[in-house]
Amino acid sequence: MSNSAILPAQKHTLVKAGAGAGKTYTIQSTLADWVKHGHVKADRILAVTFTTDAANQMRERIRLSLLKEGLMKEARLLQKSTISTIHAFGLEILRTFAFEAGNSPAPRQLTEPEQNILLREALDQVSAIHPLLDDLQRFDYCGGFKGDEYQEGVDQLTDTILSLIGKFRSLGKGVGSTSEEVRALLDQAQAVVTDTYGQAQKNAASITDDLWRAIEAVKSEYPDRQELGRKDQWGNNEKARDFVADIYCATRERLCSDWKLWSKLQFNDKLKKIHEKHPRSDLAASIWNAAEKLNVHPGPLCDGLLHIECLITGVIEVLDKYQSTKKQAGLVDYSDMVHLANDILSNNPEWLEEIAGRYDCLIIDEFQDTNPLQYSLLRQLQARSKYTLIVGDLKQSIMGFQGSDSRLFATLLQDSESLPDAVKVLDGNWRSTPEVMGFLNDVGEKLYGDRYQSLVPKAAYQSDLPAVHALRFNKDYWNKDANARSDKPGFTKEGNVALANHIAGLLRGGTQVTDKYTGRKRPIRGSDVAVLARGHKRLMRFADVLRAAGMEVQIQQPGFLGCDSVQWILNVLQGLNDSRDKYAWLDLLTSPLIRGCDTGQLETLLNGYSEQSRFESELTERLTHLRKEMTTQPIKSQLLTIIEEVRLFEIVRIHPKGQQYRANLLKLLGLAEAFEALQSETLNAMGIAGKNSSTFQVWLKQNQGVNDEQPEPDPQAENAVVLKTWHASKGLEWPVVMVLDAEKCAEPRFPSITMAYPAGGIESMLQQSFVQILPRFDDKATQERFAVLLVDDETETNKNLYYVALTRAREQIILPCWEGYSDGAMLDYIEPLLHAQSEKGESVFYKENQILPSAAHFFEGGAKEDERITLSITTKDLPEKRQHTISPSLASDPSGQQKAVAETTKYDPALNLDAFDHLSADGLGTWVHRVYQVYFMQPRLLSKALSLNRGCIESDGHMQRAVIEHLEGFKAHMEQLVGAVSKWDCELQIAGLNSEGQVISGVVDLVVRGEQGTLLVDHKSSKEKAPDSYWHQLVKYRDVAIGSGGGTALNWLRHGVCHRLREN
Repeated sequence: MSNSAILPAQKHTLVKAGAGAGKTYTIQSTLADWVKHGHVKADRILAVTFTTDAANQMRERIRLSLLKEGLMKEARLLQKSTISTIHAFGLEILRTFAFEAGNSPAPRQLTEPEQNILLREALDQVSAIHPLLDDLQRFDYCGGFKGDEYQEGVDQLTDTILSLIGKFRSLGKGVGSTSEEVRALLDQAQAVVTDTYGQAQKNAASITDDLWRAIEAVKSEYPDRQELGRKDQWGNNEKARDFVADIYCATRERLCSDWKLWSKLQFNDKLKKIHEKHPRSDLAASIWNAAEKLNVHPGPLCDGLLHIECLITGVIEVLDKYQSTKKQAGLVDYSDMVHLANDILSNNPEWLEEIAGRYDCLIIDEFQDTNPLQYSLLRQLQARSKYTLIVGDLKQSIMGFQGSDSRLFATLLQDSESLPDAVKVLDGNWRSTPEVMGFLNDVGEKLYGDRYQSLVPKAAYQSDLPAVHALRFNKDYWNKDANARSDKPGFTKEGNVALANHIAGLLRGGTQVTDKYTGRKRPIRGSDVAVLARGHKRLMRFADVLRAAGMEVQIQQPGFLGCDSVQWILNVLQGLNDSRDKYAWLDLLTSPLIRGCDTGQLETLLNGYSEQSRFESELTERLTHLRKEMTTQPIKSQLLTIIEEVRLFEIVRIHPKGQQYRANLLKLLGLAEAFEALQSETLNAMGIAGKNSSTFQVWLKQNQGVNDEQPEPDPQAENAVVLKTWHASKGLEWPVVMVLDAEKCAEPRFPSITMAYPAGGIESMLQQSFVQILPRFDDKATQERFAVLLVDDETETNKNLYYVALTRAREQIILPCWEGYSDGAMLDYIEPLLHAQSEKGESVFYKENQILPSAAHFFEGGAKEDERITLSITTKDLPEKRQHTISPSLASDPSGQQKAVAETTKYDPALNLDAFDHLSADGLGTWVHRVYQVYFMQPRLLSKALSLNRGCIESDGHMQRAVIEHLEGFKAHMEQLVGAVSKWDCELQIAGLNSEGQVISGVVDLVVRGEQGTLLVDHKSSKEKAPDSYWHQLVKYRDVAIGSGGGTALNWLRHGVCHRLREN
């Protein structure tokens, strides 16, 4: 072993280890050396890390190091050492002293769903939060979207309380607290808000009266609201009309508590025409001036302090009830494993001496991810250990959302500066090439300044790739907003296509990389490339584009229970066990998995339904004979019987997502087995009685938060491009890394709940820590003052995340760069570095490309009426194995090039979708497709379809009429194109083979069959009209759905434009 990797055995050693510095190798080498020289015994090691996999890996590597030294006996003794997670170590302490402490000798660990249920049950009994529940909107729990799901205000409050509970437990606070301790926590939290809010005036009534008098003056001058709201008066734009509406809906009572109304009555740029041009602008100015005094009004501050008091006292109540329930039932959760162990050792010095006497040394890995409670436990042992080795990297502190806090390591390093040789630095990097490392060092200095320790490249290999490849998206050609009103393609939408094409070119271009294990050059594979992004949604959108381009992907994504194959077999299971469940039968018979979504088939099923015969079909007859023999079997056996009877694995094999569907089915079988093995006490704690098909599905839904991750179809797939979040990339590495989202800047969110510490050393941090709660304030200036408190921590976390993502690269970093990035974005830091390299020209270090819209196969400029567009659809073959099943969008065109022209026609009216800007692009697209489908197939249900998306048009009669008029105009236009229509087919499921024997599978929006021909139509709800990226896909679909003699069209519904393809 290398002597440079061995650290001396001393009382107190802190190691700052940079990315790729070989910290794991250093730990294993150091421990093996300490054992070899008799400093520690192999069975007296306490080593703590934060995942079970990491603990197992550490144990195995230390064992191998001992074997290489010929220490066979010591390698065997190592099994008796404690090398584990902090939670497993805490649980061992609880078991050791269970009898003496009066606890269960075999405490059962709560599952996450059980913990969630018990916490929510305790929350239901809490009285302290009633003031919040009684007026949710007043405290900013107004409901809204959380991801794609709408969340009610009460659920937002519940999430806030659960988040606060997590922070309290990370600090070791709140459980069994005395009234004095609770008061101290409350005083600390409220003091931060009071000090930041600033001086509030005492006379709230006087401030409110000023605003009310200004409002009454307007109403007196203009009794008719409609008059003042006209465009030639104050209502010259939408925001101005809203301002007028808010004036007339205001009451004296509302002004006493509705701070949102105050903020709406404040001046903004949209109201400047009133100020500049209206003869009675003085009336508006009186309102603006009075409303500006919101920032000194005592009301918002009082509400904020009451909000904090309700939250903190409510959490204390919840934790008391929760802990009592667990103790009575002999249950523990993850936090208990640490905090109960910490309490046991703190309150019983003799027990602490007994535990500490078992070990010669303490090793703590990844210390930057430790939370205060965990370190409180370990610190007691550290004080009594002969040798301590603590390893971490402040630049890789990214787990704050889990309660960790890098300030512990920073403070510990600061406290240790006075100790001789206590702080060691691992300043080598064994991962990246010298060229990549040079760039990373430059980035590190930009991000961290003097705090950054440059790393010396140690990797003994070279790369043929430029270390940094910048892909520039110039704003003259690209829109940053994919939904912007412009003919230019959007960066996050079509830009994904351009990035996918770049990866495809890299994989097919004969690129060589160095194999990590053999050290030899070999052709690059898909799994050598990682795409790293800030969040899962970005990755899922990019994964769809990569798949469409014919590439395999490896991505962890949710949606297990929503998967078609899982839903289908669960419906069969439910239908066979309960023949009365007509919904399960209807769902399984109309599933797209078995091409059952045809509306005509649905109508036939509904017409043939009766209470006696249920739904008659060949499939129901085939399945129902299984009922008698199946319903007495275990759930897993029932599922296997269904799979075998209908040959479900064969059905999913030809589906575009067949591999994923199969993996999900296998996971479902494993979950069924786990369900059968559960103890009845576990199910009872979740409110589930018995084990049957119905309770199995209840259990699945209650565990959805834990089990909704879809398994990887092939974790070892060599040809699959890897997609991970910045967080999830930590500890991993790839030859080529593309890092997305550098143009974005994360903003502070409110209410904000963070851990806070007074100034001082490590002891004061541990003893006097508290939870800082910053409510949302409606006054903009006030909110900005509170945002300042969070900016530094937010910026530091963003820097760490980006640094972690960049340092995953061995040979090349690919950086998509948007021109015109947000202030505070990571491009703000690295653009000067890229610009300096660009001026030097291309080299082994740096390469740069301007990405033009043609890289995404987009036509530059908008199509005008009757304009003929020439298309060039190019081949995109990959050298690796050809896919058995493809979705044609961006799939390879075997003919090489296909020349075609498109003709543009218009219809009226276009559909204005601006009211739907709050929806995601996917959510809007789904709603639009559903509306078209219902209009043509089930028009009597149209009013219901129009109200499927909450908050859009369900109460807007004008908008409903506009949608209907648009649909009628589109229908008339189709009849002009194909003559009298005999049939409208919507959301048509198709599957077939192309000339290369690949399965073409997908869903067609609309097929119109008329006297003069048949037309396949694809609806587009995007703001730009850019047809030429879609024809290749649609031609493939058309050939399968209606044959090559049919027509193909794109319906740009926002514009009332139809592009119809005509082939040469």
